[in-house]
Amino acid sequence: MHDITRRKLDQIDALYPAERLAASKARWTRLWHGEAPTDRYPFTFAPLGVNYYAGDQEPERSLHAQLDEIIARGEIQDDFIPSFFPGCRQSTMPSLFGAAEVIIDGDYSCERLETLDLPAPDFGPGTVAHRWLEIEAYVLEETEGRLPIHPADSQGPADVCGKLFGYEALLAAAYDEPERYHAVMGQVTDAFITYWEAQRRVCGDRFVGTHLWAWNWVPADAGASISVDSLVMISPDFYTEFYQPHLQRIGEAFGGMAVHACGDFAGVVRAVCATPTMKAVNAGEMTVSALHDAGMDAHTIIIAGAGLDTLDDVFARIRTDRLRVDLNLYGLWPWLESGLKPTEAWDADDCAAMARIFDRVQALATDTAASWR
Repeated sequence: MHDITRRKLDQIDALYPAERLAASKARWTRLWHGEAPTDRYPFTFAPLGVNYYAGDQEPERSLHAQLDEIIARGEIQDDFIPSFFPGCRQSTMPSLFGAAEVIIDGDYSCERLETLDLPAPDFGPGTVAHRWLEIEAYVLEETEGRLPIHPADSQGPADVCGKLFGYEALLAAAYDEPERYHAVMGQVTDAFITYWEAQRRVCGDRFVGTHLWAWNWVPADAGASISVDSLVMISPDFYTEFYQPHLQRIGEAFGGMAVHACGDFAGVVRAVCATPTMKAVNAGEMTVSALHDAGMDAHTIIIAGAGLDTLDDVFARIRTDRLRVDLNLYGLWPWLESGLKPTEAWDADDCAAMARIFDRVQALATDTAASWR
């Protein structure tokens, strides 16, 4: 371990003492296990400055950017659990099947394969997927196991196949060649399971099984998290027949699962929640209220963000319907017209404003917990 890493980890230990982490983990565990909250309903504030999904594969730079982020936000007593998130590239899983990475304006994709056939996956050096394993191993060694580590963001079978063959070809094949469709989806499902297990082996007992939000923590029995952005393209019946069997196999392999999608996928929310072993649904662009209106209830955890202007409504819904919401809040950090204000420029007024916001959220979270009694 380098001295600078040790110093930063020591700062983190001082800002996030064991009793603070234990209290936050207890709040999250009760939420995920369907138990009533005790002292307050858990919540986190959104990232201060780090773009966790930038796809940065320079491990030292990425590690120190995240260590600095953890330190900068340490005075805020939310339920953030310090950890390291490798990143996200949509070429990760396709790289296992020999698809060359394509980068355009910072967007990571892959070349398409010409036929609806896949070679055996290659998990060895030279693939994007293997690079994440190397980064996770580096962070584990450099921090001497003092920092939990998330898996890289891995897309689920449908979206990997959509990248490899084109969504139009994949969706058409479900109707025209269903046996072939399910065979190739099954191959990618196997690869997802193998790759998740590989990351868990690398990280050992420091593994935190969610890539949905780099700053969230989940208990060890939460299962796997899967990105399925193509939910916006399909109907509930299509989901049940052509997506669910493969997602269900992942959920069965890991004792549960959480699904992420961007966009408005309200039309399939009920079908997704009806999937056996589905524990949580994460929406990149749908609100807690929108997910609730679409059919989510206390049987499935809502993972979603909320702005400060919606806090009263969000907590009212949580109280009234006993919802389980893994809640991430936006709007705490000071802003300039050009963007977030650098931490070194925060003044007394900024700190006072953040304290007022935190006190307001804390009061709502405490009142919400009390309503369960």
